[in-house]
Amino acid sequence: MGTSLLLRWLLPSLASVFLIASSAEAARVRSWEFETSQNRLSFTTDGEVQPQAQLLSNPTRLVIDLPGTTLGSVTRQRSPGGNIREIRWEQADAETARIVVELADGYTLNPSLVRFRGISAREWMVQIPRPQRTQTAPTAAPRPAPQPVSQPARQTAQNTAARPVPDSAATVLEDVEVRENGIVLHTSGQMPQIEFKRSQDGTWMTVDILGANLGLRSSTYGRQVNKDGVSVSQVTQLSSTPPVVRVTLSTPNANQNWEARPAAGGVAIWPQGGVPPAVQVSTGLTIIESIDLQNQNYIVVQGDGPLNYTHGWDSETGAYGITFFSARLADGVQLPRREVGGPIISSQLRQEDPETFTVLFQPATRVQVGQITQNSPQDLALPMGINVASVTPPPPSNPAPPPPRNDPPRPLLPPRRDPPANRSPLPFPPRPTPQPPTNRIPNTRVVVIIDPGHGGSDPGAVGVGGLREKDVVFPISQQVAQILEQNGVQAVMTRLDDRTVELEPRVAMANRMGATLFVSIHANAAYRAGATGIETFYYQSGYSLAQYIQNSILANFSMTNRGVKQARFYVLRNTAMPAALVEVGFLTNSYDASVLADPGQRSRMAQAIAQGILQYIKAAGY
Repeated sequence: MGTSLLLRWLLPSLASVFLIASSAEAARVRSWEFETSQNRLSFTTDGEVQPQAQLLSNPTRLVIDLPGTTLGSVTRQRSPGGNIREIRWEQADAETARIVVELADGYTLNPSLVRFRGISAREWMVQIPRPQRTQTAPTAAPRPAPQPVSQPARQTAQNTAARPVPDSAATVLEDVEVRENGIVLHTSGQMPQIEFKRSQDGTWMTVDILGANLGLRSSTYGRQVNKDGVSVSQVTQLSSTPPVVRVTLSTPNANQNWEARPAAGGVAIWPQGGVPPAVQVSTGLTIIESIDLQNQNYIVVQGDGPLNYTHGWDSETGAYGITFFSARLADGVQLPRREVGGPIISSQLRQEDPETFTVLFQPATRVQVGQITQNSPQDLALPMGINVASVTPPPPSNPAPPPPRNDPPRPLLPPRRDPPANRSPLPFPPRPTPQPPTNRIPNTRVVVIIDPGHGGSDPGAVGVGGLREKDVVFPISQQVAQILEQNGVQAVMTRLDDRTVELEPRVAMANRMGATLFVSIHANAAYRAGATGIETFYYQSGYSLAQYIQNSILANFSMTNRGVKQARFYVLRNTAMPAALVEVGFLTNSYDASVLADPGQRSRMAQAIAQGILQYIKAAGY
């Protein structure tokens, strides 16, 4: 008999939470295929399924079970050749269909690299890593420590964008607190990144904390939330490589929607329309006792308690910063200074509020910034040097146009708050001051180019519930153009339907027509579900235009102000008139997505953008 290399992974223990179909309602396998060139297995069923996986030995084989599923009239076996001997389907029992991927003799695979992707709850893809030759022939060796196969999350939308998960834990789930108005997941370490999912029947939901380990001090499983009846069913270490903690909640009221939002120190979960519970760091104010440069290549921070922080490039200064929440700097702490051959040019403290501050580091030429690591919740180390592994490169002094929108974004710090009046200026480039609009066309009708982002084969960002950027920004752009026309302003759109238009023709149209203004409309996305709000970009002469649009939206919506920022987007750099690019919210944020998915709210957004453009035109005297 074969000896199991791995314990069956965690999802089978969630059988009481997941509602697997009964035999009378069993799903049936409809089709499957294996793409040899991609090492990818895909299958479809006529009902919802939740795969479970394990890796077995003698012979080495990946086994994927589909509870509540029976085999249809599909082909039962295929031999791809090479390092995969056979892929076969079996009926493991009356209610479980099984896929067996058997490797050739002398091959194995890394189970932590197996990836599931649910196109929907009825259509799945399994990315199988390339099998590698074993160093020796398989023997009856002692069983190694369990290494989980990365299991799929239950799908509640037809398409869920992939999100990178850190390989090492930067967050620790310390406690689960059930309150009258919701549930709070208390964390230490880096601000949590989450994925929030709801089952299609509305009876359960999950919060996955990415890059997190489990360190619960107490348990409140089964305790209900007042009249709502929601209970915490299970808290598990869903995966250790990469680290992911899953909190599963039972929701007896299938018609009640819930929201989850990360914050410094934890995650708030509450019923939609209610007041979110405040996330309070139970350890109190952490004192940062030292910030040192060690070995000329590490910034090391030590505190007297768990550190709650976020980090990334600061959009205003171009420096790399670490923002600490619920913390203060101990008296007498000195920041690292510039040294000959050292990795930093300067460092500066920025006090955001009485309990939040940011330490900004300006890297020297060719210095790369690595990923923060923690040996304990009380300390962190930030690698900075010429040859740093897992680098996040600083923005170049003359950056190229931004990468495609489906690339992982560079981490950014939270929006900067208004500084205290007594704060000294930073030794970094100041924010540009508004400039008077240029390229005025006196005594002629104003022409505004309205540019709906993406389109056709390019959907742009994809967010909550499969909401696509191109489907959001096109109706907004149409209504902006209509409002401008109604106010005597000629509006010309770069595309009039759902078609693919490259960046160059959009710019060429504006320049050829001698347009007065250019406004590009987009929607944002981020791998951090908590990213939210409005931001507007300009390059040179469009600062005032961007500010009018930003202010008008914020006057009409209760959304986070992410500010007006300078950027080198192609459509901003290459247009010969004042130009602005507005991001109307984050499709990956539950609140922003709910606004942008509502046609009525999109109309309000269009009115706000048009109002900002008209205010600018009036102020500029066109």
